Amino acid sequence: MRRLIGTLALLALFASLSLAQRPEETGPRLEPVEIVSTAELYYPITSVAFGTVVLQVTVDSSGAIEDIKVIKDIKSLTPEAVKCVKQWKFRPARLDGKPVRSTIAVAFTFINPYRPYL
Repeated sequence: MRRLIGTLALLALFASLSLAQRPEETGPRLEPVEIVSTAELYYPITSVAFGTVVLQVTVDSSGAIEDIKVIKDIKSLTPEAVKCVKQWKFRPARLDGKPVRSTIAVAFTFINPYRPYL
């Protein structure tokens, strides 16, 4: 369930990115960064919080994570989101077929599994 929620948030994010590309444009062609593999997101057992943590992830031209910045913080949940995204593997963005450094936003939605959802 937790993994499904995170995956759905990511699919929505990347669907909106792919819609931004239009093949009829004659300028430089940008292919966004691609997630190759993810890790399972766990709800911290000591937390009672819920909500969405948003991270800004910079991926270098080799596909490695260069930097992670917290855009929306939930104190007891953010460390788990950062730990999770650090395990992900990426294929770098490409500009006219050449790998380039890029930045993406990643949202993790946490729902407390120990408390009934209302």
